[in-house]
Amino acid sequence: MGEDLGEVIKHFGDQNKIFYVHLRKVKGAAPKFHEVFVDQGNYNEFQVMKQLKQVGFDGVIIPDHVPHIEGDTKWGHRARAYAIGYLKSTLKRLKESSY
Repeated sequence: MGEDLGEVIKHFGDQNKIFYVHLRKVKGAAPKFHEVFVDQGNYNEFQVMKQLKQVGFDGVIIPDHVPHIEGDTKWGHRARAYAIGYLKSTLKRLKESSY
C-alpha cells in the first residue's frame, strides 16, 4: 500500500496499538498482485517480526491466504502448515537471539 512497514510498526507499536498481525505475502501491488508463500513477496518477514519484537508486541500473528499446492485440500492445509512452520522458526530465531 506504499507505506514503510517499519515506520508503521514503530508508530503504532510505540503507542501499544498493535493488537494482532495479519500477514499476507504478495508480489506486485494493487490492483495487480498475487499471493505468494511467506518466504517470498514484497517485504522481509524476518525484519517485520524483529521490529514487532522491538516495540514489545506480544499478540497474535495470523497467516493470511496461501498459494495453492498441488494435491492440497481446498483449505490449503499443506500450504498453511508451511507458512506456520516458517513463522514459528522465525519466532524461535528471534527468541534465541539478541535481535
